[in-house]
Amino acid sequence: MTPAETDTQARTETAYAYRAFISYSHRDKEVAQRLHRAIESYRIPSKLVGKVTAVGRTPSRLRPIFRDREELPASGDLSAELTAALRQSMFLLVICSPAAAGSRWVNEEIKQFKAFHGDGRVLALVVDGEPHASEIPGRDHRECFPEAMRFRIGPSGELSDVPAEPIAADYRREADGPRLATQKLIAGLTGLKLDDLVQRETQRRIAQATAVAVGAVMGMVVTGGLAFYANSLRIEANEQRAIAEHEAAAARAASDYLVGTFELSNPATDNPRTITALTILSRSAERAQRELAGQPTIEARLLATLGRAYNNLGLLSEAQASLEKAMPVVEKAGPDGVDALLVLAQTYGLQGQIEKSLATVRHAERVIGPDPEAQPFLRAKASLARGRILVNASRVKDGLAALDLAVYYARRAEDAPPNFMASVLSNRGLLLSDDGQFAAAEASLQESLVLFQKELGPSHLQSGKAWFALAQNSFNAGQLPKARQQIAEALRIQRKVLDADNPILANTLSMQGQILQGLGQLGEAERSLREAVAIYRQAFGGPHFLIGIAEVYLAMIESARGDPDAALATLADAKRNYDASYGKIHPNHGDLLVNRAKILAKAGRFAEARSDCAAGVRILTETLGAEASFTRQLAGECKTISERAPSRVAAKS
Repeated sequence: MTPAETDTQARTETAYAYRAFISYSHRDKEVAQRLHRAIESYRIPSKLVGKVTAVGRTPSRLRPIFRDREELPASGDLSAELTAALRQSMFLLVICSPAAAGSRWVNEEIKQFKAFHGDGRVLALVVDGEPHASEIPGRDHRECFPEAMRFRIGPSGELSDVPAEPIAADYRREADGPRLATQKLIAGLTGLKLDDLVQRETQRRIAQATAVAVGAVMGMVVTGGLAFYANSLRIEANEQRAIAEHEAAAARAASDYLVGTFELSNPATDNPRTITALTILSRSAERAQRELAGQPTIEARLLATLGRAYNNLGLLSEAQASLEKAMPVVEKAGPDGVDALLVLAQTYGLQGQIEKSLATVRHAERVIGPDPEAQPFLRAKASLARGRILVNASRVKDGLAALDLAVYYARRAEDAPPNFMASVLSNRGLLLSDDGQFAAAEASLQESLVLFQKELGPSHLQSGKAWFALAQNSFNAGQLPKARQQIAEALRIQRKVLDADNPILANTLSMQGQILQGLGQLGEAERSLREAVAIYRQAFGGPHFLIGIAEVYLAMIESARGDPDAALATLADAKRNYDASYGKIHPNHGDLLVNRAKILAKAGRFAEARSDCAAGVRILTETLGAEASFTRQLAGECKTISERAPSRVAAKS
C-alpha cells in the first residue's frame, strides 16, 4: 500500500461515528437488542485485528452500533438525530420481516442511507417471512424485504426500478441460525472473509474444549487411581470385565464423536466456501483409518458421510477417489457398508457414468442379501438410487418401477425419515413428468416440497431442489410463466447456500436458460446457459452430458439470431459431450438431431433437415418407444418441418 493509499484509508476509518445503524420494526425489537449486544460484544480474533480490507483496518471490537431511537415524529420525515446517525454510519443493518417490510420508517431509513452511501453497504438479517415473496402471486404478505431494500437508488436519490440483490443472512434456526448469521454480518461489517472468522472461531472453541477435556482427563486420572485402590482386592475376573466395559464405552464415544464431526458439517444449509469442515472431514477420515482400522462398520459409516459431503460440494473426483480407496473396508462392513456403495453409485451418476453407477447399485443389493423382506430401509435406499440413475438415463418405465419399490419399502421401514420419502416422491414426480403425466407429476412434486420444507426448512438446499423439480415439470408441460417463477425460487435458495461454481447451481441456471429461451427472452437465456456451461466445464474437467444439454439451447438461440453456422458448431460440441458421457445412443442424441433439423430448416436446408428429423425420431423410438410422450412430441415437430419444406417439383421449377 502506498503512502497516499494509507492516508486515504486512515481518513475512511475515522469518517464515521458508528460502525452500523440497526434499522428495525418495533415488533422485532427483541431481535434488534440481541443483535446489538452480539455485535458489540464480539471480539475479532487477534490474528485478524489490524488487517486491511476494502472497508478499512479491522478493529478489535465493532463499536459503537446505533440502535436506540427517539419517538418517531408524526410527520413524514425522520428526526434530525436519526438522519445524522444514518449519515455517520458506515453500514446499515436491516432486520427483515413482514413487519419491517410494512414499516414506513424502516423503508425511509434504507432510502436515506442509500442516498448518503449508495447500495453497497446495506446488510440484511432475515428473521421472518420470505425474501422476494412479493414477486410470487398470493405471497405478498410473506415479503420480508422493504421496498427500498429490493430496488437500487437512482441518481436523484429516489428508488429506481432496477432490482437490487441484498446481502442477507438468515437468523432463523432452520437456516443459518443466530451464530452463523451473526458471523456473516460481522464479515460484512469488517470486509473479512467469513471463512477466516469461522475458522478462528472453530480454533477458539477447540482450545476451550481442549481445556475442558484436559481437566476431565486429570479428574479421570485421580478418580481412576482411587477406584484402582478401592477395587484392588476384587477378583481378577471382575477387574477384567470392568476394563472391557470401559473400552467398549470408549469405542462408542469415539464413534459418536467422529460421526458428529461429519454431520455437523452440512453443506446443504451453508455456503460451501464458508465451511472449514472440509479440512476437518479429511482429517477425521485419516484419523478414522488409523484408529478404527479394526471397526469396519464405523469406518464405512464415516466414509459414506464424507462422500456425501464431497458430492454436495461438487467435488466429485475427491468423492470417487476416497470411496474407491475404501472399498476393502466397505466390503468387510457387510450391510453396514451399503450406504457407502450407494454414495459411490451417486458419484458415478453425477459424472455421467450411468452403467457404472447401475452396476454399483446392483452390487449394493447383493450385499443386502437375497431375502426381499429383510432390511427394508436399505432396500428402499437402493431402489431410490436406482430410480435416480434411471432418471438421467431416460428409462421411464424401469425408473417408475424402481421408485414404486422404494415407496413400498420406505412405508415398511420404521426408521425411514420423512425427508427420505420426500426424495422418493420428487424423483417419482420427475419420471411421471418425463412420461407426460404432468398433473400426477405436479401432485407428487408438491407433496415432496411440503415435506422438505416441513422437515428441513424453506431455505434448505433440498427445498431449492424441490422448486427446481416443479419448474422442470411446468417446463415440460409448456407452462413457461409458471416455470419461470418456480425456477427463480430455486435459484434464490441455491445462490444463498451454494458457492458460485457448484454444479447443482449450474443445473438450475441451465433450466432457467431453457425456460427463458422458450419465452423468447434470448439475452437473459444466453447469460444463464453460458454461466451454467462455464461451471460445468470447471466442475467436470472434461465432456459431460449436462454441458451438451445446455449447448443445445444455446444453439437454438444462435439460430434465432440468424447465425446457423455458429448454431451447428455448438450442436457438434453438444454431440461430443453426449458421446463421451453416454458411450452409446441415448434419447438426447435424438433430441439433438431434431433440434439440428429445426436449425437447418430455418436456414432453408430442408433436405438435410428431413434426414436429421428421420434419424432423430428413429433414435427416440428405439430408446424411449414410439408411444412415449417425448417421441410423439418431436415426431410432430418433424412433421411440421416436412410440411414447410418446398416440394421437389417446385424446387426444380
